[in-house]
Amino acid sequence: MNKIKNNKAFRIGLSILVAFVLWFYVNNVDSTPKDVTFNDVPVVFIGEDLLMERGLMMADCSHDTVDLTLSGNTSVLARLDPRDLTVQVNLTSITTTGQHSLNYDVNFPDSVTNNMVNVKDADVQRITVDIVELYSKSISVRGERTGEPADGYMAGEMSFSEDTILVSGEQLAVSNISYARVSVDLDGASENIVTVVDFELIDFNGDVVDKSSFRTNVENIQVTVPILRIKELPLEVKFIESPGSMMSNIKCTIDPVSVTVAGSNKNISKLDSILLDEIDLSTVTQDTTFTVPIPLPAGSTNLSGEEEATVTIEFLNMATETLSISSDNISYINEPEGKEVTVVTNEMDVTLRGPADVLADIQSFNIRVVGDLSDVTADNGDYAVPAQVYVDGTDEAGAIGTYQITVRIQS
Repeated sequence: MNKIKNNKAFRIGLSILVAFVLWFYVNNVDSTPKDVTFNDVPVVFIGEDLLMERGLMMADCSHDTVDLTLSGNTSVLARLDPRDLTVQVNLTSITTTGQHSLNYDVNFPDSVTNNMVNVKDADVQRITVDIVELYSKSISVRGERTGEPADGYMAGEMSFSEDTILVSGEQLAVSNISYARVSVDLDGASENIVTVVDFELIDFNGDVVDKSSFRTNVENIQVTVPILRIKELPLEVKFIESPGSMMSNIKCTIDPVSVTVAGSNKNISKLDSILLDEIDLSTVTQDTTFTVPIPLPAGSTNLSGEEEATVTIEFLNMATETLSISSDNISYINEPEGKEVTVVTNEMDVTLRGPADVLADIQSFNIRVVGDLSDVTADNGDYAVPAQVYVDGTDEAGAIGTYQITVRIQS
């Protein structure tokens, strides 16, 4: 037995056991109060929304923090995290402007009740608040851009989820606010930007104002900036060709030859040109110049500024000749079923265009005029119907202008 007691390991183990028992007693059994000081405990206020409903607001307070000395059982104090302590001031009883001296309550974490801890001392006994009349003002929202979009892109007009915001606070301070400013970084952007950002309050001197003294109806603003692709697009005219009215027979000039547009990638990325018009060359009887509006891709902007283009058509080494066509060369197609059709037109003039040597070889019997009765109703009567002119024996010359013949429909 003495050997066991004299054993060094035994003595060490016994010492540890005794120390643990003493620690457990001091921390869990010993009820002697201990004092701990917590510095800079934050002051929080309740009832500010009710003040606003009464047309009031807190402009200032005497203290933002309080130093507290708390007394309690060691185990309880050990559970107190300084971050969980607050000093709470209730503003709900205030109905008038001026200075009000108020008591406060110490808020403990849920694991600690008020009867476990006493406030032994505090460097501040009461909190004084300055209450003023609430003043509200609507101010505009303005955008500020920083950085540049990617090469070949530009920024469109910035828009906001809120065009104005309501600022509330002390009248003199609120009156000095000019607008709210939001800032968006466009650096390297090639797609539309949609982002939620904070805003700054700017006074009439252009300086940023500390927002902590004010209430606003929104905390942040959604900003949308369309990023537009810039592209130069040639202007074109599409021609419908026929004999004597081929693209090889004309010289076409367009002024301007192109325009620079800015639009969404979706609308302009696949465009290689802008089509001004589609023209049947056979309806153009002579050299001509005309203007047409420049159509833009949906949602695009014309950066060049021109709204119209001038198109000039000149015929190259072409001659015209007019021939009289008799009823023998006038016919029709698509007559109404069950009806008798008679051609009323006995003779008509047809103007041809083509190289002079080709026109010299064309005779009246080479020309056929064919009316189309597709749109004629089944009622009896005389009808003027569109006619197509065919020149047999050559593809270098053709009729120009439009033609029609008169037919009579009978049962």
